[in-house]
Amino acid sequence: MAYREALVKVFRGVAEALLALAVGLAVSAILIAIYGLDPAKAFYWLFYGGFGAPGLFLDTLAYATPLMLTGVAFATCAKAGMFNIGVEGQAYLGAIGAVALGGALARQVPEVSPVALPLALLGSSLLGATWALGPALLKVFRGVHEVISSIMFNWIAFYLTMYLVRGPLVNPARPEMSISVVPQARFPVVFRGSILTSAIYVSVSACIAVYLVLRLTKLGFEMRLVGANPDAARYSGVSIRRATLAAYSISGALAGLAGGLIVTGRPPVWSIYGTLGNVANVGFDGIGVALIGMNNPVAIIFTSILIGGLWNGSRFMEPYAGVCSELSRAVIGLIVIALSVPGLLRALSRYIRRWSP
Repeated sequence: MAYREALVKVFRGVAEALLALAVGLAVSAILIAIYGLDPAKAFYWLFYGGFGAPGLFLDTLAYATPLMLTGVAFATCAKAGMFNIGVEGQAYLGAIGAVALGGALARQVPEVSPVALPLALLGSSLLGATWALGPALLKVFRGVHEVISSIMFNWIAFYLTMYLVRGPLVNPARPEMSISVVPQARFPVVFRGSILTSAIYVSVSACIAVYLVLRLTKLGFEMRLVGANPDAARYSGVSIRRATLAAYSISGALAGLAGGLIVTGRPPVWSIYGTLGNVANVGFDGIGVALIGMNNPVAIIFTSILIGGLWNGSRFMEPYAGVCSELSRAVIGLIVIALSVPGLLRALSRYIRRWSP
């Protein structure tokens, strides 16, 4: 009976995802047609660009690498019953940590160079976790809703990162970007000619590790219990404050690591653009990845590849189908929103039940 129920649940989830994808494609097709373009041609290049050839798929995996981490970062807090909208800002600070330790410090202190990569990743995770503690502490001690405080912290992180990239960490030779991390702080390219680096192994391992922590450890059980029923958790002796701070710390560390991997694991730049263009939206896209994957850390590995493929394929829509970059972003946004709706409705339903009397 349990096996049958699990199978029905899987089929229901697949059916919902396919229906949502069909709706997203239909609405996107209407939008493309309004501009006098061919939707079939646009979708062909969108999916071919992301998945149509081995080399293109390798680039898709590179796009998916940071999305896995921001997706599982959001899912970690979601399992504890919270919406960490601040993964975007935490990723910004993580990127700054990688540049500061893997770039500036490694150049000023040559002895650091051999350990520049682990140092950069450690700095990314610590800065991300520290930034996440802001909304967590406000929620725990002052009752401030995490969505409101996280949005505010995102904007603070955005302008702080932009100031650092254009000021103390600017590249004197190329002022449009920050200094790059030293070669010792860069992940090696997996296949020559692609932008995929071994950073993807870090992301996949992190997703699996979070799954195991949530399922097999006392801390993971407490976080899930707080997310499912805070009253039951309280009566069972579980510290809601401890579970909240732990969830946010882990989530922030993962989001910060995502920002760090963009800098240390994405050739050929190895730095942060002054506009933050190569880091921007990785957190918000990760939220969509998590919702599509129903906040399951293992499923997030695959949903991040799907969204990464869409972003990779969007590069081909303008030169081959005449779809401008603004319209292609709107198309991807519609598809992601449609795919996220089932997971969002489930999350909202659980959240309402969690706090209803």
